[in-house]
Amino acid sequence: MKQALEAVSALEKHLGRETPPHHGWGAALDLVAPRRRSSNQTPGVSRLGTEGPDTFVNREPHELAALLEAEQRSGSRVALLRKLAAWWRPRLEQDGGLSRGRRMLDEQSVDQLRRISGVSQELADRIRLFALGEPVIPVGRAALRVGCRHAWCELDSDLEEWQAWLRNWAVTAEIELWQLVLWIDEVGSRWCGPQPHCEGCPLAEFLPPGGPRDPEV
Repeated sequence: MKQALEAVSALEKHLGRETPPHHGWGAALDLVAPRRRSSNQTPGVSRLGTEGPDTFVNREPHELAALLEAEQRSGSRVALLRKLAAWWRPRLEQDGGLSRGRRMLDEQSVDQLRRISGVSQELADRIRLFALGEPVIPVGRAALRVGCRHAWCELDSDLEEWQAWLRNWAVTAEIELWQLVLWIDEVGSRWCGPQPHCEGCPLAEFLPPGGPRDPEV
């Protein structure tokens, strides 16, 4: 418990707090087809994000590809977005709608989301956490590398064990799940890639004796 508090404190001190995510179709769009980063241009309001999933259901693929490219997104994500929109739209009016994050998906809906071609377990969980506001934990390469290299979890542990590690940290430190996931993502992006670069990492002081273990991921 003490190490969890210290580690989360180090993450907050070095990385700061993020702006809470805006749930809804726009968040799902950003997960599936994020905007390309540009050093000299600030992204404006996303038309495709504010219009909702109907645009992806009703318009032709070539039109959607052009609209995505106009927003500095990959036009190759049209097929996946159309399938996701078809899954999303029937649920808009249920219990206040998905975009308000007011309900947990039922098992059938979760299963249907995961069965969409191109939607991995991790992406499905990211959509549920960041677009729908559900308290689920996506476990990706960043979490696997950080957890293994610090001996916080074993690579062959099942998904529930990995999620329990992160959930326990969030509960112990009284931090939102989405914030913890974003911090772990940033650690993975900046310091804990295929090869560890531990200098300057806020979690470097928590490595086991002898340095980072090899997660082989």
